Amino acid sequence: MNNTTRAAIATAAIGALLIPLAGCGNTTTSSGKTELTVWSWDASIDRAAKNFMKANPDITVKVSNVGSTEETYTALNNAAQAGNGLPDVTLIEYLAIPQFVHSDTLMDLSKVYDTVKFKDTFTPGTWNSVNINGGLYAMPADSGPMAYFYNKDVFDKAGIGQPPTTWDEFYEDAKKIRATGSYITSDSGDAGLFNAMMWAMGGHAYKLNDDKLTINITKDKGAQRFMNLWQKMRDEDLIDVHTKTWTDDWMKSLGDGSIASLISGAWMANNLLQGVPQATGKFRVALLPTIDGTPINGEYGGSGLAITKKIPDGKLDAAKKFVEYVTTNDEGIDARVSNGSFPATTKTLDQKDFLAKTTLRNADGSDNEFFGGQKYNEVFSQAAKNVTGKWEFLPFEPYARSIYNDNMGSFFSGKTDFRTAAGKWQIALRNYAADQGFASFQDE
Repeated sequence: MNNTTRAAIATAAIGALLIPLAGCGNTTTSSGKTELTVWSWDASIDRAAKNFMKANPDITVKVSNVGSTEETYTALNNAAQAGNGLPDVTLIEYLAIPQFVHSDTLMDLSKVYDTVKFKDTFTPGTWNSVNINGGLYAMPADSGPMAYFYNKDVFDKAGIGQPPTTWDEFYEDAKKIRATGSYITSDSGDAGLFNAMMWAMGGHAYKLNDDKLTINITKDKGAQRFMNLWQKMRDEDLIDVHTKTWTDDWMKSLGDGSIASLISGAWMANNLLQGVPQATGKFRVALLPTIDGTPINGEYGGSGLAITKKIPDGKLDAAKKFVEYVTTNDEGIDARVSNGSFPATTKTLDQKDFLAKTTLRNADGSDNEFFGGQKYNEVFSQAAKNVTGKWEFLPFEPYARSIYNDNMGSFFSGKTDFRTAAGKWQIALRNYAADQGFASFQDE
């Protein structure tokens, strides 16, 4: 696939939204310092940058928030197409990295870092997500190992002493919880959850080898396991398919126990604290249920720091130093983890202080035992270690997710079964891939 075709993929995948672009600026400031421009929607990157500048007074780091993740990707694409305005460094979700690899926007960091040195620094799931076609296109900054967040009060009311450890137990618990008037969980159509559940159930529906792309959702074992479970639960009214995620109604339902649990990434802990403070002390965390008790997990979210390919030569050393500081230096990591990000480094996951933590941090800086005094990071740490590295995102993942409900909505509304809806989504993705110049797709 040539660069023109690759660039077209990113253009079509992001869409037509235009955002004013922040220019890269000069290589140095008037004081002679090297100046880096960094794009990030996450404020913790700015906090890490301030610590970095104290340790590196010869480098100035300007962190800009250009909007949501989607708006950031649109701005990156616009700048890449215009040939100017790209940041030197950008935060980018793992799911979007393949798209910008194929639009030739990101630098292959294996050419500037000793990858052997860093391989064991990061968890398998995150390291796999930044290594694509033999290249390294970002350094893992945070992660989202999937975990199970449950309202212990509702589970106690239903006579459930322990959270489910298998999906069969999850189904049986759902019936007990429904008998109390609550739902065990909700899903009104979440593409991120669908992919994460495929991953956690041993799936590998997407495979890319240069321009040869396989999209195999309907026959993927992980997808089949998830669809079978969700179909049965929707048919028996055991999941809330009406309350939309991240809405006020969803937060209210989590707060009052109408929705008794959720499946999400470890980063959800602080979102629960902020969104449902009335549930403080009621929630606990557990490992995600598995197929048969054998440890396996997937990632739901997470992002890395990438260096853009057209960075001026005079800035590259400073960019390398900054990215390495934020992603591997203890101070850089702590600046982010202490403010709610979940780490991607194995050493952090094993630190005694990290594992012993029982409180989250309120907005005013005070401690909050949201999880009732539980050492929640012990669970999250194990969840990260259980993630299988066998997963690939589509090279147009943001677009794929944007049309998920166009195809899957018929299942959640009760008009079709899950397999039929998934088949429609698969056809739409294959057609789009063909339009973008990918050579072939086949069932395996």
